[in-house]
Amino acid sequence: MAASDHVDDAMTMTESLEDYLEAIHQLRRDNDVVRIKDIADYVGVKMPSVSAAVQALKKRGLISHEKYGAVTLTPEGREMAEFFSRRHHALVAFLRDILDLDEEQADIEACGIEHALSQETLRRLLMLIDFIERCPRGGSEWLEHLANRWEDIRCQTDCRTCVEAIEPPERNPFAPQRESEDATTLDLVAPGGRCRVLRLSGAPHIRRRMMDMGITPGAEIEVERLAPLGDPIEVLVRGYHLSLRKREAAQIAVEPL
Repeated sequence: MAASDHVDDAMTMTESLEDYLEAIHQLRRDNDVVRIKDIADYVGVKMPSVSAAVQALKKRGLISHEKYGAVTLTPEGREMAEFFSRRHHALVAFLRDILDLDEEQADIEACGIEHALSQETLRRLLMLIDFIERCPRGGSEWLEHLANRWEDIRCQTDCRTCVEAIEPPERNPFAPQRESEDATTLDLVAPGGRCRVLRLSGAPHIRRRMMDMGITPGAEIEVERLAPLGDPIEVLVRGYHLSLRKREAAQIAVEPL
């Protein structure tokens, strides 16, 4: 089954099952073994409710679990859980950084919205955030003007005067950047290392998948850890955790920070 098929399946998941899958994903990051009791404590429900959810997720092929044993995500389950995680963090970033809500309210609001957000909407939301933050006609100063309008619809500056004062950017921040002598690829960055994305290469569908995950030129990435055999690579980007295959990471040119 293709990756896009798993994302389409995510749209038919109940909100409850989505929450359980996210919980298992988060617990697995912090613990070597995840059991029914761990999930119940994390979600705040009784163990019979978790057992029923685990069986439902197992039938969908998203987890592996034997009676009294550990709960583990299948590759399909991990991919879907990471999609849910990206979706939540993208919404939090938009509500907090663009709409200027406080962190707690942004998190609560995101939980209420995220279950209806599709993969395409998520992709466009990530690109919108990236555009606003990086475009010379946007950026922090533009966001400050926007923030003023939450309190008073009347901007403090006349819009025509403001627009006329905008100078053309000296360079296009979205154009391919000249690589420094320290440039490398993400698969060669050691755990604990931080880097900035320069460009993406590889087949178009691979580049599109990377962009769907928020890995775009200019994005900062921290390599958290490697699997025992070096594959997959776990990274932190835009506030959420991702697992990348080594061959995928090799297509991402980066510069150390």
